[in-house]
Amino acid sequence: MKYEIPREMFKQRLADRLNFVFIDLAGEKSPVKFENIESMAYTTDFKNAFSSKYPNKSQNVVLYSLNKGDNSPATAADELSDLGYNFIYYYKGSNDDLVLDKGLN
Repeated sequence: MKYEIPREMFKQRLADRLNFVFIDLAGEKSPVKFENIESMAYTTDFKNAFSSKYPNKSQNVVLYSLNKGDNSPATAADELSDLGYNFIYYYKGSNDDLVLDKGLN
C-alpha cells in the first residue's frame, strides 16, 4: 500500500529514520543531498533496480523528490505498490520547501 505523507511527517521521518529506507528520486538533480540517503533517479528501469536492491516487500520506504512539480514519487509509489510492497510512503516537494543546512525549514 502507498501513502502520501505531508511535509511535517516527511521532516519527522527524516530526523528519526527508524527502519525506513529513503530514496531520493531526483538523483543528480536533487537540490540537497542528505546523509545516508539512497539516490535512485526515477527511470523506466526503476522497478527492477529497486526490487533488486530491496527484495523485502515489508521494507518501510519513503520515496521523495524536492524538485517542485516532480510527480515521480507518486508514480514510483504506484509501481512499487503494484509489485506488492506493503509500506510505501511518498512525499512530493512543494513551494514551501526551503533547504537550510541540509535540513528542511
